[in-house]
Amino acid sequence: MTDGPSQTGESRRAAGRAETRARILAAAQELIPTAETSLPVSAIARHAGVAIQTVYDQFGSKGGLLIAVVNQIQQSRGLFKAFGEVFRSPDGETAMRRMIEATVSFWDGAWPYVEFLLRSRRIDPVVAREMDFIDRLRHAHYWAIVRQLEAEGRLRAGQTADMAADQAFALTTPTIYEELAVRREGTAHDAVETTTRAVLGAILEPGLAVAPIVQPPAGLRWSRQRRHAPGRRARIRRVSHLNGRAAVRRSVQATRLRG
Repeated sequence: MTDGPSQTGESRRAAGRAETRARILAAAQELIPTAETSLPVSAIARHAGVAIQTVYDQFGSKGGLLIAVVNQIQQSRGLFKAFGEVFRSPDGETAMRRMIEATVSFWDGAWPYVEFLLRSRRIDPVVAREMDFIDRLRHAHYWAIVRQLEAEGRLRAGQTADMAADQAFALTTPTIYEELAVRREGTAHDAVETTTRAVLGAILEPGLAVAPIVQPPAGLRWSRQRRHAPGRRARIRRVSHLNGRAAVRRSVQATRLRG
């Protein structure tokens, strides 16, 4: 009988913490598009109406707050849902096309935030560290797709999976999107089409058709071997380009599209 008031009090405290967290995230999202090259935690705390220590209590670090903001943006822009389609693809080329479209569309939809990250990583070591991690995760996605293309015999002669993944990664960076869609004032659709042609032209053997897959089961699973730990297996789940370190431990696993 004595648990009721205690539970009610704890529920209120949890609701208060969630409200504070949401207020900090909203403040960061409001400030980032107008920030130049740096956004101090103190400015975010002031805009949210909380103490600086409260920000650290909620997110652990400036990097933790940055990742939380980007993850929220990815969720709202539908990137997680798009990744689900990538890893349910029936073949490697379809997966690569969907991956490129999801990536470039995200750059377009979240450009004010992505642009800030690109500026900040040059001078802010915290942003640089988080962006380096993001790049490694994005590269791992491309490597898994390229491994499937390799298994299908689709890669150009003399092309290794590592080389193809590096090319796909480099041709889909936000700076490429910026040149195609921002500086040249092109559309997101045009940027997707141009990037897709460039990637497929660089890594696929011309004239080879997609190998047919007979009645692929729903929810095909992608997997890959850990590149630097032979014999260890893990699994790539639907994770974002910009996810946290705990997600990587859950996400990097296995090597090919299995039926």
